[in-house]
Amino acid sequence: MSPEDAEQLNVLLLQIQAKLNQSVGFIRDHDSTKSFESYQRVVAEIMATVQLDIQERLWRDYPQLRPEFLTGPIGSIPRSMGRRSTSRAMRRMHNEPDCGKN
Repeated sequence: MSPEDAEQLNVLLLQIQAKLNQSVGFIRDHDSTKSFESYQRVVAEIMATVQLDIQERLWRDYPQLRPEFLTGPIGSIPRSMGRRSTSRAMRRMHNEPDCGKN
């Protein structure tokens, strides 16, 4: 992939993340609390997958494309953390129960 193509892909992926985030707000404002919480969990899993499985690979090859707010020890997720570990860590950060599912 050329650097220009990587930049275009990066923009598209960041736009996807932003739209998913907007959709969570929409559901929060237009649906029940129970539906919102369920939807929010699903979107969080999707966003984690996009970042961990797609964007991190892209940013490894093109580090200059990583958004500044994701650099440093807080924004970076160690490779040793798989999706399950990361999802559990995210739930702990948001005080959601870990039901052992993932």
